[in-house]
Amino acid sequence: MTRHAITIVGSGYVGLVTGACLAKLGHRVVCHDIDTKKISLLKRGSMPFFEPGLREIILQSVRQKRLTFESDPVTALRGSEVIFITVGTPSRKDGSVDISYVKSAAKSIAANLRGGEIIVSKSTVPIGASLLLRRSIQRTFSGHFSIVSNPEFLREGVALGAFLKADRIILGYEQQVTARVKKIMREIYAGIKAPIIETNNRTAELIKYAANVFLASHISFINSIARLCEEIGADVEVVSAALKADPRIGQRAFLSAGIGYGGLCFPKDIRALIRISQKLGYRFKFLDVVDQINKDQRKFFVQRIRMLVPKIKGKKVALLGLSFKPQTDDLRDAPSLDIIKSLLRAGAKLHVTDPVAINSTRRIFGSLLTYHRNPYDALRGAHVAAIITEWPQFTALMREKMKKLLAEPNIVDGRNIYDPETMRHLGFRYIGIGRGYIREIFVKK
Repeated sequence: MTRHAITIVGSGYVGLVTGACLAKLGHRVVCHDIDTKKISLLKRGSMPFFEPGLREIILQSVRQKRLTFESDPVTALRGSEVIFITVGTPSRKDGSVDISYVKSAAKSIAANLRGGEIIVSKSTVPIGASLLLRRSIQRTFSGHFSIVSNPEFLREGVALGAFLKADRIILGYEQQVTARVKKIMREIYAGIKAPIIETNNRTAELIKYAANVFLASHISFINSIARLCEEIGADVEVVSAALKADPRIGQRAFLSAGIGYGGLCFPKDIRALIRISQKLGYRFKFLDVVDQINKDQRKFFVQRIRMLVPKIKGKKVALLGLSFKPQTDDLRDAPSLDIIKSLLRAGAKLHVTDPVAINSTRRIFGSLLTYHRNPYDALRGAHVAAIITEWPQFTALMREKMKKLLAEPNIVDGRNIYDPETMRHLGFRYIGIGRGYIREIFVKK
């Protein structure tokens, strides 16, 4: 395997995972960030976020002298053949993508180019951004360089597997791409057994949006089916299993009903593609519906809680799960945030628990919430327990103990981790998502 000198510009989530995995593949990698505190933290072996297995890979690569961290751009870019841009591209209020960090990275890179480098755009950027990147660099540097669009398809909580055992690798090239550039990009990913799809920059940039929008639409679809199930007495879990049995759909399809999607990618990319389409004079109505269904699902979840506890002011509510999905502490656009705000406005006393996201939540809500490391402590004396994140720790809770601890045996399961019949047999008033008639719950005891 041919090894290359690589610099990662932007040591956030995408940058660190990319850098760590490329180092594991044998390349010499420098992770660069202008945040000196973050770089100092990484040099001490501490992680700025939670991702299973990432710290171990980073420490191993550092010991093997394949991975270093650097805040000085001159040092970080010295001798680099390939430069990955992995800075953040947050949403603006209107849904468009803010590429100011990409522009700043381009300016820093341009000041340190020697000629012949390959600049890889891995951040999720608007379609056509590769041309903007080239023009930005050319304002400072007049020598030869190449731009490659290489969108990331990481999945928080399983990011290492998503990178090292990727389903596909997308490489988008400029029209004047050379055989040398293609050869180097293939060599970088030679240690990964995945099909490489080579195309132009704009197609590569669109693929990332198309993939995330497609997956998000599956979630909104099954949540709409779940709403129908509650009206006709059907079970969405059985419907989902039957759909997945169709080989045209498949077992890995995103067809788990719940309180909707969150995180950095799906909400941001849907709004960005809506905005991109608007600028082109095309109203992407389908995306409007997908986005609205997801927003509504959070409201419906709060309504279900208030069905079980109509007079919720002053009542204790236990929220199990805060991160937008298991195996991460990421709260960006997490359903929990909207649910918490809504319940606080209603006057509920919220007791929350999560295996890894408590500190992140505390930074947002401070003393407005009561925090518990042990989920049983959160449940003690609560008038209702709401499952927000499907952590395995919550699935493993002893049901009889839960019932004894709760002031009232009310469960609203936003991720369908419990079996309705079992819960009702144990004496719980249980509401899942799309698990039959909701009105059957409200019979006199």
